[in-house]
Amino acid sequence: MPFALPFRARVRLFQEKVCPDGQSNARAEEIRFFDASSPRPTDKTIVRVRRSHVLDDGLDRIAGLSPAALKGRLSVAFVDDWGRAEAGIDAGGLFKEFWTELSGAAFSMDFGLFKTTAHDGLLFPNPDSAFVHGERDHLRLFHFLGRVLGKALREGITIQPRFTRSFLSFVRGDFNYVTLLEDLKSLDPDLHRNLKFLQLYDGDVADLGLDFSVSFDRFGECVTANLIPNGADVEVTRANRHAYVQAVAKFHMVDRLDAQSRAFVGGLGDVVDLALLRRFSEPELQLLISGAEDAVDVDDLKAHARYEGYLPGDKHVKRFWAALRSLRPADRAALLKFVTACERAPPLGFAALAPPFTIRKVPILRDADKLPTASTCFNVLKLPTYSSEAVLRARLLTSVHSGAGFDLS
Repeated sequence: MPFALPFRARVRLFQEKVCPDGQSNARAEEIRFFDASSPRPTDKTIVRVRRSHVLDDGLDRIAGLSPAALKGRLSVAFVDDWGRAEAGIDAGGLFKEFWTELSGAAFSMDFGLFKTTAHDGLLFPNPDSAFVHGERDHLRLFHFLGRVLGKALREGITIQPRFTRSFLSFVRGDFNYVTLLEDLKSLDPDLHRNLKFLQLYDGDVADLGLDFSVSFDRFGECVTANLIPNGADVEVTRANRHAYVQAVAKFHMVDRLDAQSRAFVGGLGDVVDLALLRRFSEPELQLLISGAEDAVDVDDLKAHARYEGYLPGDKHVKRFWAALRSLRPADRAALLKFVTACERAPPLGFAALAPPFTIRKVPILRDADKLPTASTCFNVLKLPTYSSEAVLRARLLTSVHSGAGFDLS
């Protein structure tokens, strides 16, 4: 009876189950960074990643790891565009940055494994993924994406993808066949409307000329498939129209997506005990994956922020919060990613961000002396003492959208 416990309590229980000693590998690495007496990891895997080839290198390095290695500590070493190793030492932040970038690229429409619903832009497996990546490779790639999501859940990294309710239901292992027709509405509103019309049609259904086959578009080609054996020879009548409607819904919601979904869940299960996901409803599971829809609640972030060198009432701090409120939501998310390597708040809000979001004072004599920098391992924004809110805002946006690595500092 998971619903008997509050969501926050179930999230904490989930984190305790999936994370060693109740903490993520990234958090454990941060503790080891400051405490030399802490035990060194024995299952550490070094992952070298070119910043301009995050998806290619991620697939090459991650897909072949054993489940045990994937559950363990992954230490990331970034390589710049000139093939030089960057100076940063991964104490958890580089891994978070890599995983956020990797998930963004892997779940992108450009990669061709997922499609989005027309109305709300939610993700579901591309039924034609085999024609994009080939029969041999597309399921391997879905397995890889399942691992990407599983590792993000294991490490408490909130990532961008937002999925349809039906796909989340499949991931939970509790797919509901009763709601197939209503679930189809999000994938294909026109088809859903036509099937509802057929259910309520008062005339002679045989006059519609339907049979138990279905036609669909595949990259400009009209493809026909039977819904039952020899379905093209079975006429749809008033007596069997409900069976036809359910067969069409099942074909689009299950049959065309089943292999991809199973491969994805198989990869997810390499990293996370799938039984733990059944503690959450579909909306709760989405919240666990990507946090709140509003990526940055400024009031929540401010309430749990810490300061080094500054005081909460310092004029430079006030300018920062005023500038942050003035930014577009996308820019706020980019700033959060710049500081923490995650573009969304944790599912339980910024109170659960560890270490806390911290603003560190960097004294300067002239506005042109320094740009803001960050330490993503420790969620620290190193903020110079700019002369005005306008300058602070402009410098923040420059840094946040620079796309730079350690060369920025």
